[in-house]
Amino acid sequence: MAVLLSAVAICSCQGDMALDPGDLKIVLSPDAPAPVRLAAETLVRDFVKVTGKAPVIVSSPEEAADGSALVIIDREVGTYGIPEDKLRPLDDFESHRVWAAPSSSRIYLDGKDMRGAIYAIYTFDEQFLGVPPLWFWCSWVPVHKDRIAVPKKCDLFFKSPQVRYRAWLPNDTDLYGPWTRQSEENAEIVHETMLRLKLNTYENGGISLDNDISGGMKMNAKYGIITTSHHMVMLNMSFGAWERYWTQTRGMKKAPELLLSNIDYLREFWEYGVRTVVQSGVENIWNIALRGSGDQPMWILFKDAPKTEEERGQVITRLLQEQVDIVKKYTGEDNPVVRMTFYDEMADLVGSGKVTPPSHSNMIWTFCSGRRDHYPYDDIQNFNPASPVHLGYYMNLQFTSTGSHLAPGEGPWKMEFNYRYVNGKSPLYLSVLNSGNFREFLYTMSANAKMLWDYDAYDTDEWNLGYARQYFGEEHAEEVAQLYHDYFYSYWTQRKSDFPGGMDRQFIFQDHRHARAIGYIAEDFFKYTDKPLPDFYMYERVKGRVFRIVPEDNGVSTQVEAILVGTKEAAEKFGDVSRRAQTLMPQLDEDRRQFFYDNLLCYSMYMEHLSGTLYHFTYAYRYQDDKQACVEHLKVALSEMEQARDALLASQHGPFETWYAPDRLFGMQTVIDQISETLRKAESR
Repeated sequence: MAVLLSAVAICSCQGDMALDPGDLKIVLSPDAPAPVRLAAETLVRDFVKVTGKAPVIVSSPEEAADGSALVIIDREVGTYGIPEDKLRPLDDFESHRVWAAPSSSRIYLDGKDMRGAIYAIYTFDEQFLGVPPLWFWCSWVPVHKDRIAVPKKCDLFFKSPQVRYRAWLPNDTDLYGPWTRQSEENAEIVHETMLRLKLNTYENGGISLDNDISGGMKMNAKYGIITTSHHMVMLNMSFGAWERYWTQTRGMKKAPELLLSNIDYLREFWEYGVRTVVQSGVENIWNIALRGSGDQPMWILFKDAPKTEEERGQVITRLLQEQVDIVKKYTGEDNPVVRMTFYDEMADLVGSGKVTPPSHSNMIWTFCSGRRDHYPYDDIQNFNPASPVHLGYYMNLQFTSTGSHLAPGEGPWKMEFNYRYVNGKSPLYLSVLNSGNFREFLYTMSANAKMLWDYDAYDTDEWNLGYARQYFGEEHAEEVAQLYHDYFYSYWTQRKSDFPGGMDRQFIFQDHRHARAIGYIAEDFFKYTDKPLPDFYMYERVKGRVFRIVPEDNGVSTQVEAILVGTKEAAEKFGDVSRRAQTLMPQLDEDRRQFFYDNLLCYSMYMEHLSGTLYHFTYAYRYQDDKQACVEHLKVALSEMEQARDALLASQHGPFETWYAPDRLFGMQTVIDQISETLRKAESR
């Protein structure tokens, strides 16, 4: 797959430097950090893929005196004695530059710091070897080159990113988790992909209970990626490890009871987390929190939790400050980088003034996109930019039980709206993108990475066209870009926007909502009601957010009628995208077709048939008194669900051969079984 070049700045030039990989040296200081060396070794690997030849890594410029060289510079380590006036200027943290010095046959991969150097390496890799950031995921086929041509006046400069910490969060990883255990490459490729996209933080910061950090944190350190933690993890510990900590790590026969009054035990538990991370030396953003075991409010877990929200807020306020004090104690820092996340009940408690979160100049208040639908919630809408803190934002691309899971739903246009709104409140300092199992959301995740580096230069329409060019070729780029746009705009918007000033696609009916709706209707299928879907789920703080269907916004008077109208229209829209994509696919270069299917067509077909499934299942439910119609529509619903499943299964190949085998959170087979059982009962009535 050939990849078109794009960069911040590249000078026009006359003539190229022609690099012969067989004679090329890569100069890398012996003092370079291990993550920079790993990126350099990856570059050698990619040279072999593209040219069949491997450049030699040497330790000093003198060893490359007789020929061409790529010189990797991490300015925190040194510049090989190159005078300042000979170096091109850089910006601050993570700034980097790829520039040519043809008189000395040198190309400099120049970084302000460790990650700047890594980003410079991968910039060269993408721009001149043609290796796209998503090479592993996109079935990339290298285009052979005997020589690598670099313009003599090449100068690609990247200033520091506008967002300091840019994170991905794997969440609900029923597919990704088992897949990573299949091979070493599977386990590590997300880290390499993050660096190729110029991200720097991974949210998976737990520790082991044998006085060591977790394997995930070690992997982050291996690649030079910062660690942060989920909002239910406090100081790298979660209450799910409470029993094991006391019995396994501390050797006690029985763990002390988990009570708020047991402050000494709580303090020791948290101190263990901080002390272990500090001793490891990993780069870590401390997360403070007070949640229950699993993703639930703390008062569900603690037997002695107060009953009123005012008292609960007082306890949370006190223990959050306790955690900050522990960080200061073990790091020796007066102003450590600490974040907290205002998620669900925390957003409400902070917004109502019942929790006063800690604040200092290195404290990051991380606000969340609204629960179950993804838009800036009330708390960030009311945020005072004069607050003495940094601003963070956590956006879901999926959501447990009701959001997107097996197909992308939010899309880069909605992502851009969210982030521009938040950044308009105060310059964004930390971003976390909840990325689910990763493979489903790579398109929007790539857009997010691009935007966070440079808000000023980013535009989703332009980015979308550039993505289409890079992965599917210039000839059909505009048509592909339009298909991506139309795919996301095919989702049923089940209620109108209530965001101040309006918001496009604020509410959409993602794939998980389809599965949950079928499940609820199937539970009591033969006892018809106009409103079969509930308003409340588990520990919801606010009723009515689970499905958010407003019949009147759909021009009807009942929930059932709204489902029929909305899913029928969505199925037709997705079907139009599918047919256009199927027509286009054979016209693409052969090596681009698989990713076109994997990244777009399979999802439009899946959502087309999933929308059809819910439509026909609901139709059978609505008109169940007509046995023949009920049975016929249940049969169609079953066929539609099987086609939805098959559309996804057809994207299994190569390293993704068993991708959907562990599916349990959506539960495609469960939905098929629910429809089949309902059909059996309908036929026997």
